[in-house]
Amino acid sequence: MVYADVKSSVNVPNGTIILDSRVSAILEVDEEHDISLEPISGEIPTCSEIRLGVVSTKGLDNQKVAQAMSKRIDDFQEFLDGLILYEGQELPIAELGINLHILSMSPDDSSIDVARISWKQLLKIHLASIDSHPCNLCIIVEIAAATQIVDVDSGDQRISRHQAILSSLSKIEEQFVSLKQDVLFSGIAFSDEVFPFNTFDSQTGEETEVTSFYSSSLIGAFREWIDKMITDNLTMPSNPGEALKRGLATAQSLTDSNNLNTAVLFFSSGIYSAGQNPVKITRTKGRDEAIAVFTMSIGADSMVDIMEAIAKEGNGASIHIDNIEKSDAIVDTIDSWLLSKR
Repeated sequence: MVYADVKSSVNVPNGTIILDSRVSAILEVDEEHDISLEPISGEIPTCSEIRLGVVSTKGLDNQKVAQAMSKRIDDFQEFLDGLILYEGQELPIAELGINLHILSMSPDDSSIDVARISWKQLLKIHLASIDSHPCNLCIIVEIAAATQIVDVDSGDQRISRHQAILSSLSKIEEQFVSLKQDVLFSGIAFSDEVFPFNTFDSQTGEETEVTSFYSSSLIGAFREWIDKMITDNLTMPSNPGEALKRGLATAQSLTDSNNLNTAVLFFSSGIYSAGQNPVKITRTKGRDEAIAVFTMSIGADSMVDIMEAIAKEGNGASIHIDNIEKSDAIVDTIDSWLLSKR
């Protein structure tokens, strides 16, 4: 399937369509074929921001190919300019030995996830290697009073830990790519209570705490939910032990259901003003080698030693985010762990 403009011309015989070579490559036709057309209604928006997944068809390292592309991005104008693309589409570029996967576009037609590419109006292009993240994802986020402390550097100002968490989630949304259809996602928020992030099962319509990781926009929806949850928990104590107990049990169920590794991302100040010691909880629950706990110690004055101990007991790694730029390392840290599993 492909979306395209169809224009009439007196020079083209009736009943014949002449295809742009890029469109014919997508359809995988190089000679006369029968093609069916179906009109769509409405105006197709012009894309200003696009996220592309990169796959080498020559067996090269996808991450290195993506990095090389980012340095010569204007060379790709001839392959993209003027096309109408949809999320999930695969765009072959045989001349360069790569396939591009359309991961997301903004703005797009919300009903069919379609957008028009006009190179001069395309302001941002995000590139990612496709096969970097074959793992489930469970994200646990603190929303208690400690997240209101303002001690994270962000350029020429300081921001609250809560704002730093939201920014970190945005970066994960941009960088984390997984097209394996059976990859799963689960999200949790906590203060002195634990709150699961519920979505709806597409087949039954029922609420569920686990969903297929069909798009990185799922992390965006989780981020928006976290931002709304903070209002009712501004003065609450923190119970990270209970959150980890719930999260690790969920992570185990994810791995058991599809036999994939599961990365648990734990965003916290490290303070536990309620419940059990989170290090002991992780030591008891976090022993499956297919599951790793990556701790993000948010804030200059956060309890780094506790967060590092949780990561050690959880077979993962710890990142101290006292500067918002350090959140760029989160996805790379997950990648390094996954490479060690191969």
